[in-house]
Amino acid sequence: MSFPNKIDEWMKEAEERPESAITIVKLIARRLRELTKRNEELLAENIALQNGTRVEEYQKRITHLEYQLDLLKRRFSLGDNIPLEQTIESTDISTLNLLVYNSYGRTIRVELDSDITTLGRITDQMSNDREPPRLLGIPSNEEILLLFTSGRVSTHKVSDIASVDISGNWSWEQAALPNEPRAGEWLACIMPFSRLPLSEFFLQVSRRGCVKKTMTSMAQSVLSNYYLGKGTIQKSDQPLDAVLCQKKDRFAFVTYEGKLLGLDVDELSYSAEERIRLPATDFVVASFIHHPDESMLFITQTGKVIQRESNNLELSKSPLAKGQALISPSRLEQGVRFVGAAAVKDEDRIVVLDATGRLNVRAAGAMSGAGSIEAGGLILSIGVIPAEGGKDTHP
Repeated sequence: MSFPNKIDEWMKEAEERPESAITIVKLIARRLRELTKRNEELLAENIALQNGTRVEEYQKRITHLEYQLDLLKRRFSLGDNIPLEQTIESTDISTLNLLVYNSYGRTIRVELDSDITTLGRITDQMSNDREPPRLLGIPSNEEILLLFTSGRVSTHKVSDIASVDISGNWSWEQAALPNEPRAGEWLACIMPFSRLPLSEFFLQVSRRGCVKKTMTSMAQSVLSNYYLGKGTIQKSDQPLDAVLCQKKDRFAFVTYEGKLLGLDVDELSYSAEERIRLPATDFVVASFIHHPDESMLFITQTGKVIQRESNNLELSKSPLAKGQALISPSRLEQGVRFVGAAAVKDEDRIVVLDATGRLNVRAAGAMSGAGSIEAGGLILSIGVIPAEGGKDTHP
């Protein structure tokens, strides 16, 4: 029944039953408020359409959707007329690359061969870096997101980064600089980004163990403002890693002094919160999304390899847990520390960077079986090269 017809009925009701008049007036007043509010919304919408702001907003949404579709097409080799479910992710080993990057934003891209065991060498003194370089195995048709310690982000195609000779000597001065850090900030991490349309959350972890998740529905705002946020609480803290994940995923991070913490993604907060108690000497060195068919590999600076199966990951419920200890107190006293960790399959390969600047490639299965690896000095960092058809990994 229309509102005018309702008024006629209410008026008739008031005439027949005067005691109902107050109730009827209240009903009319409430309905008038609803109509007034709706009228104001329609007026605002009309003004927005007239001055172009609403049209601009729709155009931005369309542009962002087209960007996500382009990510899927490039990453999954998706044709215009091929349904996504009928495609196979393109991770042939010939398309895989290794990114070696430092906190100054310098990035070395190496195109990998399937049987390579030794790569080139970084000739610069490793001790001159603010912190050890980081390694990321990634397909050449991938998109990457750079996260800076200020919370600023930028996106780039891997193929736009100039590649170097696989067995050459490399200098940071000759390395690519996809996006130079601004004053007062450093490059925190590089993360694969083409899975954005298939992911539910951005997940961030800081050096001091703060964790924060952000819905990927906010990606348009993140990219247009070039800002994801630091994901920290303390002023002295800074972001370490960012990954894309889905509901029900299990997230883990590892500290320098050997503490492992597992978390259920669904139970994480949308605001930064501390999830582990760390002494002043300890900090997070690596994080990863862990799947049931993967084992966890941990590497010390002396080459000791520790492997744990998926069922060894305990999910923490406490907001300030102590974590699982993977290094005994006696080993800690001897100076043993973790430099890297990852979730791997036996078919994956691990790239090891040592203090001489050398990069060596080893099979993940062989590493876990050996119990230790040799290097030309202390190990600085590791990265994962996913097996053919494997998932993207992020050290």
